[in-house]
Amino acid sequence: MPSFTWSPEQIAAFEQKLATRPHFCRFNHVSLFAKDVELSTKFYAEVLGGRIVNQGTPNFAEVDVAGTIIGLSDVRGAVAAADAEFPHIAFQIESEHFFPMKKWLEDHGVKTHEPWTRHHVEGLMYFKDPSGNLIEMYCPKFEGAKDLQKSGTIIGVTDLANLDYEWDAKLAEPVAS
Repeated sequence: MPSFTWSPEQIAAFEQKLATRPHFCRFNHVSLFAKDVELSTKFYAEVLGGRIVNQGTPNFAEVDVAGTIIGLSDVRGAVAAADAEFPHIAFQIESEHFFPMKKWLEDHGVKTHEPWTRHHVEGLMYFKDPSGNLIEMYCPKFEGAKDLQKSGTIIGVTDLANLDYEWDAKLAEPVAS
């Protein structure tokens, strides 16, 4: 299993090097093409739990989801091919929220697939927004990872084109459990 952990010495050397040159301070936003900006804004706000921060024009909106601004526009863009794994965006989730979120998405009209793992440590699942943009649900330390199907990639787990759907915004309303 690969390791991405730096030693304290490596971190200190990196920070010292970074202090001597221009550098970015944080990730600000990602912009996605939306077939329907109003519908996509409702999806990111009401299904994914985001906060609408900008609805400046009919062609553009921004929603803050988990501390990242998602810009949505129907101008000069397109979604990736239905079966493409890249590009995608990913949201991290805690283990105890993984299966409840999968159910929440399904209850709100979002197609999902069975979760999987690469290393029997993490839990992964993809779904799409109403425009077909691919979103990954990622749990780095998933309690049930040992029981998940293992694969190096999504290929063999599901056909990403099967995650396409027509989203009904009425399903954004809370669903009784």
